[in-house]
Amino acid sequence: MRLRDHLRQETRTLHQRTEEALAGLDIRTGLGLDRFLLVHHAAVLPIERRLATCDLAACDMAERWPFRLTDLLAQDLRERALNPTEGVMASAIDHAHPLGLCYVLGGSRLGARFLLRRLSGAGPAPRYLTQAPDDAIWPWTLKLLNSPEADSAPWDAVVKAAETAFASFADALTLVGASKESIDELAV
Repeated sequence: MRLRDHLRQETRTLHQRTEEALAGLDIRTGLGLDRFLLVHHAAVLPIERRLATCDLAACDMAERWPFRLTDLLAQDLRERALNPTEGVMASAIDHAHPLGLCYVLGGSRLGARFLLRRLSGAGPAPRYLTQAPDDAIWPWTLKLLNSPEADSAPWDAVVKAAETAFASFADALTLVGASKESIDELAV
């Protein structure tokens, strides 16, 4: 069994719960799209920070995560006059194994094409969905998960990191909240 298969098996329930929770955001509406962008910014920011500051003595991934999704999210939030949060679960993510974080972050991009179809005709699509190199992110993630580095990684720590990354999306949903008032509070 490869690490990717092990991760998929061990995190299946969390993955399904996360997808179901995020599916409740109707991105065809202004409020739903605002919440979607705020949730993703809050969840992705600490993950990308961790990947950018990875201890090179422990892993060689800091320079290899070539994507900056939070830059696109920040541009979308500015354009929509929303203040981003600083992120969620930063302390737990700061110590998470990068492979597990890459698995969740890379995998989260697989649904972007589906989301773009849902937005069709509902107004301009955000940069986060149109300018992220989704056709490159998942193949890059697969290559990483099939590398010798992944084979020798502590699989329990990688699974724990993936669980932490999935939990960051749930925490971000809670942070952003379900009401229009919570979005108004985050408006510039």
